[in-house]
Amino acid sequence: MIDYIFFVLLLYGFSYLYYINISHGLGRKAELLQLRRFLPCAILAVLTPALTNQSLTSPAFLVSLLIGVLWILTYPSLYYFTFHKNSSDFGFHLDVVFGLYFIGWSFSIKFLINYFNLFPTVSLTMLSLFEFAIIAILLLQWLYYTVYKACINDNAIMLLRGTDFNEAIEFYRSLPLYIQISSPCAAFFLCSAIIVNNHSRLTISVLPVSTLYIIAVAVIFMTFYLWNSKKGVFIRTGIIELFLDVQNYLKETASYHVHLQKRLACLKVEQQNGYAPIQGTVILVIGESESRDYMSAFCDYEYNTTPWLKQNKETRNFILFPKAYACADQTVPVLEMALTEANQYNYKKFFESCSIIDIAKKAGYKTYWFSNQGHIGSAETAITLIANTADKALWTKQNLNNFQYDETLLKYLQEVDPSQNNFIVLHLIGNHFNFINRYPQEFAAFSEPGKYDLVPNYIDSIAYTDHVLQQITEYAQKNLKLQSLLYFSDHGTLPDKRRSPNFGGFATVRIPMFAWFSDEYIEKNTSAYQTLANHQNYYFTNDLTYDLMCSIFNIKSNHFDETNSLASPKYKFTREMLTTDLGKMYIKDDTTK
Repeated sequence: MIDYIFFVLLLYGFSYLYYINISHGLGRKAELLQLRRFLPCAILAVLTPALTNQSLTSPAFLVSLLIGVLWILTYPSLYYFTFHKNSSDFGFHLDVVFGLYFIGWSFSIKFLINYFNLFPTVSLTMLSLFEFAIIAILLLQWLYYTVYKACINDNAIMLLRGTDFNEAIEFYRSLPLYIQISSPCAAFFLCSAIIVNNHSRLTISVLPVSTLYIIAVAVIFMTFYLWNSKKGVFIRTGIIELFLDVQNYLKETASYHVHLQKRLACLKVEQQNGYAPIQGTVILVIGESESRDYMSAFCDYEYNTTPWLKQNKETRNFILFPKAYACADQTVPVLEMALTEANQYNYKKFFESCSIIDIAKKAGYKTYWFSNQGHIGSAETAITLIANTADKALWTKQNLNNFQYDETLLKYLQEVDPSQNNFIVLHLIGNHFNFINRYPQEFAAFSEPGKYDLVPNYIDSIAYTDHVLQQITEYAQKNLKLQSLLYFSDHGTLPDKRRSPNFGGFATVRIPMFAWFSDEYIEKNTSAYQTLANHQNYYFTNDLTYDLMCSIFNIKSNHFDETNSLASPKYKFTREMLTTDLGKMYIKDDTTK
């Protein structure tokens, strides 16, 4: 019995001292509260082995112990490593509580299965798979920290939620072959080891009914306390609470449709100065991961990666914006603001904001959304919710090992009626990793066809995007009476660096943006065109695209702030005022002008 008492005190002392040293900003009251709370937790962790005289070195107990201790250590430690220098108030006592209770709960279940012979082969295998899932949550956090040198955060979880199956397969296949082979093998062997350990026979002797009663009551209590869906300890631990916060955000975002009719009912749109709606087609093209730092039309890049755009940049029909920035370096948060009146500066909520599709409909346009991006992982993302409000929304078919190049979208334009006034959104896959899959290999000019080489592949994908934009513009001019086309990229990327869910620096938000206008548009909407031309060297963040499009439509609305529009004389923003990384970083701090 002394061994068990010593082990209880060891667990208790370790847990409390660890919690005190890994937390910041704890008051005396919080310290005393956990001093009392952790003791019964440690007792329950060792209760069943002590009552049943099981060895503390039993393989089955060691598996439970390992998982519990790892849970205590993982998220609090990684959070501390990441934030202890700039955060003065945090603590994760429930991770400690969960870890201690899990030890007792897991081993008690194993003991009862063995004692009562409750289909041990099936039961212990199922429990082992559950324990493997818990370990996987822990190992993924350590892997993430090893790669990105930061604790996993909401951006990372959003990125994972927004990754579709094809993207995941592409990423996996881009890894070195030894990792592709070793990762599933390591997972298989770890899972097998847990199963084998848990099937090791425990020393079973007949126990008094009172002892079994105590164990049963303890298991029932721990089961409810750990796994209760409303106030259970598990859902209040650091990593799970973070995941649920993202889940709640997505659920809130999904209410976009609930508010749709309310938004439209109060939305008022009329043409500036009594002008009729633009007769013809207006197109918004959204790029993906394209950086202007690699585009010869925007900078003195050593290769001519954008021959069409560079050739035409001086003509009056084109206006290039060399000082455009993304408001973030991830697709979903960028586009939920770029396509709606919500932005970094007005703090409006996405699900209550009017979209550019809403505005276009009210202004008398037939609206279309054609995407080569798939559904961005799940149907409730902001992008898909906005897209589905268009009169017609179509996505290219995303089949494994069958890459849909952006030129595929040209055939979708054939579905647009040229006799109507149309607003079309085209969402490109553009320059998304894996770059070598974004262009036909016969199009390779800067890389060896079929050879995986990050930067050459990336600039080849940029050259192909330039070609696609040329095809879209020329087709729409010839067939759809194109009046205006605006192109911007959602964000940039560093092609020779591993993409991170954390902000990757200004190089990941320096984006290309340009506008094309027909001669007819320029003549009929001289003010908007000339103002935009005068502002082409102004600083701009793409969360203000909604307001810019309102000016291009030449409308006024109770849901349009002209001071946010680059095409308005009232545009209020300067380099010193604009931000990125969702308001956390100032553009003025980018030393690359």
